[in-house]
Amino acid sequence: MSFPVGIGIITYNRKDIVAATIDRVRALTREPDAAFVVADDGSTDGTLEMLRAMRVPVVTGANMGIAWNKNRALFLLAEKLACETVILLEDDARPGRLGWEAQWMQAAQRWGHVNYAAGWMREHFAGGSGTAEDPVRSHNVTAQCAAYARAALAYAGYFDPRFTGYGHEHVEHTLRMIRIGCGGRRDRIDGNEQVLYYLVTGDIVVVPSTSHRDDAQIERNLNLAHRLIAEEPHRAPWRDDAQLRQFRSEIERSFGNGPASFALHSRPGQAYAPAPPGRTARMLPR
Repeated sequence: MSFPVGIGIITYNRKDIVAATIDRVRALTREPDAAFVVADDGSTDGTLEMLRAMRVPVVTGANMGIAWNKNRALFLLAEKLACETVILLEDDARPGRLGWEAQWMQAAQRWGHVNYAAGWMREHFAGGSGTAEDPVRSHNVTAQCAAYARAALAYAGYFDPRFTGYGHEHVEHTLRMIRIGCGGRRDRIDGNEQVLYYLVTGDIVVVPSTSHRDDAQIERNLNLAHRLIAEEPHRAPWRDDAQLRQFRSEIERSFGNGPASFALHSRPGQAYAPAPPGRTARMLPR
């Protein structure tokens, strides 16, 4: 079973915000064969209980930081569900229009990877209209929403799990995408290298939220990013055998009901039937 697009929402301890974002994704995503998952980074505020009550597919584990949590959603959607495009939304970024996903799907398949053209970043824009055909070229990048072609992830890999906590994991990953020819370009101007990131507006609305910003983590991750930029272009979601076992366990636990449990919309004439432990979920006639 495969999907043309998989949508992942990344969250940690913001249950009211993520609940509203889920409602918007469900209501405004037009693609009938979309997959969907929420990646929860060990929330302690009742998020998991709420998601189960909402019948939302979840991948979760211990609190490991943004890079690890994004990898939970990316790997599950790209590797386990074979989604041709993966769209990642941070929990405070919501669709603003019916069919919002179409621009992200088109842009990801055309450019391999694109990020969100946020209005507050206009001073960094160097051209482009922000569509899939003509993305903004920007000197800066933000992480509220991003889309990836499955093929691009196969070559560039995943977020580096050495980024712990908050900050800079997204910049390093996008620069790695650009190294393989996706998501932007590098220009040489007067002997200096200039990076331009490809951004789309994509009908996204970012709402106010409480930040988990930690300045010490940001400084540590910035120093790490400077060291990693010159490393090999591909990264696995884990660094050693212990991390591999942990990550695999999280993914497999989330997959207990099989691929059908991740369908965002029930197929016409069918309803999703959860499976008992050890069995595979199925779609039943209505």
